Amino acid sequence: MSNKEQCINIIEKIPEEQLSYIAVFLENAYKMIDEMLDDAFCSALTERYDAREDKDEAGIPIEDLAAELGIVLGEEDED
Repeated sequence: MSNKEQCINIIEKIPEEQLSYIAVFLENAYKMIDEMLDDAFCSALTERYDAREDKDEAGIPIEDLAAELGIVLGEEDED
C-alpha cells in the first residue's frame, strides 16, 4: 500500500464533522514541508558557496559581464 493510500484510509475513518480540522492540518503540513525543503536547498547552496576556494575573490561587474555577452543594460524595447 502506498503512502497516499494509507493517508486516504486514515482520512476515511475520520468522522465528517472532524474533516475540516484535518484539512487545515494537512494544508499547514504541506506548506511547512515545502518551506523546509526550500530552507534545505538554500542551506545546501550556502554550504556549497562556503566550500569554494574563490569565495572571497572579487567577482566580475555586471556591466562587464553584459558587455562580454553582448547584452545592453538599461535600455527598454521600443516596440
